[in-house]
Amino acid sequence: MLSEPDSKEAQSTVASYLKKGFALYTVDLALIEGLNVIWKHAALLKDIRLEEINSAVEDLTIVYDGLNIVPARELTTESVQIALKHNLSIYDALYIAASEKINGTLYTADQKLCNIAKKVTKGVRTPSTEADSEP
Repeated sequence: MLSEPDSKEAQSTVASYLKKGFALYTVDLALIEGLNVIWKHAALLKDIRLEEINSAVEDLTIVYDGLNIVPARELTTESVQIALKHNLSIYDALYIAASEKINGTLYTADQKLCNIAKKVTKGVRTPSTEADSEP
């Protein structure tokens, strides 16, 4: 896995929720966003060697394959409404719409997304939220 801000806290929280038997969901867009992060680290930041890229992609797909996927197609109307109302990208609005659709908790390290999500949905957590608290 690549190191990003708050990634250790996120990994710990995800592991804790999985041990407690929670189902984890994401939008199908997450795979594309994850691949883009790998590209960014390799091409722009140059903090991952080319030999490590295949391993990073494999790790990402293993994690992604273990998640329940909410197709963006099922969130089109809601995500556009959220994006327009809160001046948010469609990408971020999709995650809020997905958490609403499944009546779940949105977990994000993005403070702007967190602040907006709190206006739209009842369950929002960040890495600074206590890891052992229930989602």
